[in-house]
Amino acid sequence: MLIAKETFNILDEYFYELTPKNKEEIYKYYSLIETENQKYNLTGFYNENLLKEGIIESILIFKEIQNSIFDFNRSSEILDIGSGAGFPILPYFIINPNFNLTIYEPMTKRVNFLNKVIQNLNLKNIIVKQIRAEDSSEFEKFDFISARAVSELKNLIEISHKLGKNNATFCFLKSQNYYQEINNANWIKNKLNIDFKIVNLPVFFNINNTLVYYQKKSKTPHDIPRKWATIIKDNLKK
Repeated sequence: MLIAKETFNILDEYFYELTPKNKEEIYKYYSLIETENQKYNLTGFYNENLLKEGIIESILIFKEIQNSIFDFNRSSEILDIGSGAGFPILPYFIINPNFNLTIYEPMTKRVNFLNKVIQNLNLKNIIVKQIRAEDSSEFEKFDFISARAVSELKNLIEISHKLGKNNATFCFLKSQNYYQEINNANWIKNKLNIDFKIVNLPVFFNINNTLVYYQKKSKTPHDIPRKWATIIKDNLKK
């Protein structure tokens, strides 16, 4: 486990703008993950890899989103689906808490961990809900919705579309096979009148990441989303 000084030195290599408070809070978050990892597999990252490939990469990803896709510095309602240990939205929120953040996470251990982070860092304007996106009734509430590799693109679109306001931005972090996922999403793409846009991110450390995003153009049909069992059954047919 890294000590505080080591953590601060590494953070300084990537971010000139972090305040001492930012760095202290990032270290607290990093330490909480390391402690939790000793109890169960919260994340596969440890030590310097946890700091770099988990926390720092998350911040760099959201800085790219801020620069080219969505302005988080305006008052907004943000939703992240299936955050797990909090990657990638939570590290960015820790240093830039200028929006209201809701996290949907169905697993109890992860919900408890995220609430522990909120309590220990005294974070405001953030709530964690133990719910699956397709079961949520927070329709047309959010300005920006994100998710990492919690499901295939077509599934993410279907379970989240109803939760976004008109003109909301939906942004999904994908790997190198994103083009295949886009092809697989033709049915839901056509049904919801979606035009995908792509941002290929720099390789910050070891992984090639791509952002697939779109803006909501029309109201979600009443038959979307379908029940999760129906979505999975339909996937098995294709």
